[in-house]
Amino acid sequence: MWVKKIVFSSILLLAALTSNAQDQEENKGPWSGNTTLGYLATSGNTESKSANFEFGVNYDLVRWHHGLSGRFFSSSQDNDATAENYQLSWSSKYDFSEFNYGVGRLNWQRDRFSSYDYQRFATLAYGRRIIKNKKHELDAEIGGGWSQSKNIVNEDISEAIFRLYGEYDWQITDTSKFSQTIQVSAGSSNTFTEAVTSLRLAIVGSLGLAVSFTYQNNSDVVPGKKKTDTITSIGLDYEF
Repeated sequence: MWVKKIVFSSILLLAALTSNAQDQEENKGPWSGNTTLGYLATSGNTESKSANFEFGVNYDLVRWHHGLSGRFFSSSQDNDATAENYQLSWSSKYDFSEFNYGVGRLNWQRDRFSSYDYQRFATLAYGRRIIKNKKHELDAEIGGGWSQSKNIVNEDISEAIFRLYGEYDWQITDTSKFSQTIQVSAGSSNTFTEAVTSLRLAIVGSLGLAVSFTYQNNSDVVPGKKKTDTITSIGLDYEF
């Protein structure tokens, strides 16, 4: 019941914020971001619920670009939890030129039903803006760093990693945008791969509909656990 109240209140808040989106457009500053909220419930012979919440906040200066993002997803069936995933990420970029930059990233995630209690990554990388125009943007990064994780049999794993990251954005129309990110963090014990595909369709003002599909894979898991997890989510998205 509390989830329904939060979702309903958030929808009303998003609608209220959208009413003054025009004023915000006229007073743009270094801050920008978005938040997405979704909820789905079924009843009858089977009762199921799922909820997802995502946010991203960016602070852009002339050469520096900072970003904080997070995600929460949960689902249950017949009052038994079937999925629960948390993620939090921080990045700081410094532009060497229009197309070259350096970036530091911190990533933390916890998946209650995966092979790992938690996974943490700290990396430094060189980035290149391969494509940058009004319709398309493509960035690629290569670097390395350190990872720490703990699996569900209480084994602590700490190792150096090699990291690849790519991001593609396509502004299809004024009201629709396609995005794709992929990251690979490879160490001697485990290789973690994540790909996120998303589509945003504007509804009115800054309010839109967001659909995303997340693929996650760990090359090394404990017996009885699958290597791959996927998350499909849909929700209302507000940009500011």
